[in-house]
Amino acid sequence: MSEYSMVTVPKQGNNPGMPRGKKNIVVIFDFDKATMERDEKGVTVSSLTMIGGAKPIGLFVDQSSIDAGDEVEGEAYARGFIHHLNFDHPGTELAVAEFKANNVNANLGAIVIGCDASETTAKVYGTPCAPLTMQAANEQDTKDAHNNHFELKTELRTWPVGIIAKSAIPATDNADVNTFLGLTTPTNGDGQE
Repeated sequence: MSEYSMVTVPKQGNNPGMPRGKKNIVVIFDFDKATMERDEKGVTVSSLTMIGGAKPIGLFVDQSSIDAGDEVEGEAYARGFIHHLNFDHPGTELAVAEFKANNVNANLGAIVIGCDASETTAKVYGTPCAPLTMQAANEQDTKDAHNNHFELKTELRTWPVGIIAKSAIPATDNADVNTFLGLTTPTNGDGQE
């Protein structure tokens, strides 16, 4: 990466700290089946490519339960960022149980997309060398709730949460989810996938 030169970071509008709504589907992928690169400044994800025919999935979540971000940790000259993404999936059906059973030890990445259609970017959690891992996947099936609570976190320090152009997000395995999220399937130039 080239050397970073500081630039002014101005106020961004009248309400820069106002919470922003998110889509109620989180895109999840396996870093063992993907490649990802960042630009020279270390934040913008310049490419995210699925390999071997793999596709990300869409996981339905209660958007009000999404808690995502990064935190700095470490000693002097060894500091880095830990990513986290927590959310609730309403329901306890077979598909979510199978997702948990088969990804409890997987090297995951996740993309959260804002609900404002004018937004052209999304956030990527996890990196190839510091993927998200499932720290909690707790089912609640009581008189009060019927859901699964997930906590994903990187175990190693890495770069800050990535920012990716929505047009660079690989399409999921579900056409309805792709339409809802505004994802497109890339073609090879002659209209074929």
